[in-house]
Amino acid sequence: MHTFLRGAPDVQLAWLRERGYPDATLLALHNACAQACFFCAGPGTTGVPDSERTPLAAARSQLRGRPEGVTRLLVGGNEPTLHPEFDTLLAEAGPAGFSRVELMTNGARLREAATRWARLGVAEVVVPLYSADAVTHDAIVGTRAWHEVADGLDASRAAGISARVHTLLLRENLAGLAALADLVRARWGSRLGVALLRDKGSFGHGRSAPPFGELVAALAGIPEPSRPVGIGTPDCLPTHQEEPALVAELYFRTQARRRGRGCVGCSSATCAGLVSGYEHDGVALSAP
Repeated sequence: MHTFLRGAPDVQLAWLRERGYPDATLLALHNACAQACFFCAGPGTTGVPDSERTPLAAARSQLRGRPEGVTRLLVGGNEPTLHPEFDTLLAEAGPAGFSRVELMTNGARLREAATRWARLGVAEVVVPLYSADAVTHDAIVGTRAWHEVADGLDASRAAGISARVHTLLLRENLAGLAALADLVRARWGSRLGVALLRDKGSFGHGRSAPPFGELVAALAGIPEPSRPVGIGTPDCLPTHQEEPALVAELYFRTQARRRGRGCVGCSSATCAGLVSGYEHDGVALSAP
């Protein structure tokens, strides 16, 4: 994944094509994030000094290195919208040859900026929401943010930007997963994306990662038309088969993972397997 994240646009393009993904260029902006999600917060996300922020010259080089024929720009990072040159870079994406910008963001700035960013070419925003309940979501992200994010998603749709919402499958939010899926469908007109919690070693993964059998039961209990879409999830999870947002798929699918000891009877060569740590519950897995 680091090869892709740090690569020049031609290197990224080769990486994507080798794995069967659509052509795109990723602009990853490294700077501090204002939220403090328990599974992400640390010196490399919430305390990034100015000296380690992505330089404007490097970001411009990424835009100007666009390979011939590539018109899709993915923008991500640890909250790219807080980069001081974010609007400048958006304004330069179109002249550089990108006709579609897909932005992965925590959504905190969308309420005040969606209309402006739509004019600068943002066609899709990819935003995490961890619960239909504000208290649960805010406890997970470490700040009061639910209403801000929900209003921002509303503003995005009003500005003509497609809103794609995803969540992590956690012990803290699993009981409310169906309510969140229904909310995303009813309010923003899309299916909720779901991904597995990564075991980064910086928090108690076992305390927040539900047993795999509970994930299967929770997802199986959500009927159409609200059945969530899996983002880099194993084939044995009962999710709706639809292409997730590309920038989210790249982020989640390329994290460290392996086949669990319970992965038996599965013949799928394309299955994403389990995020490292999920085999702790010993549930036998098999393809549906």
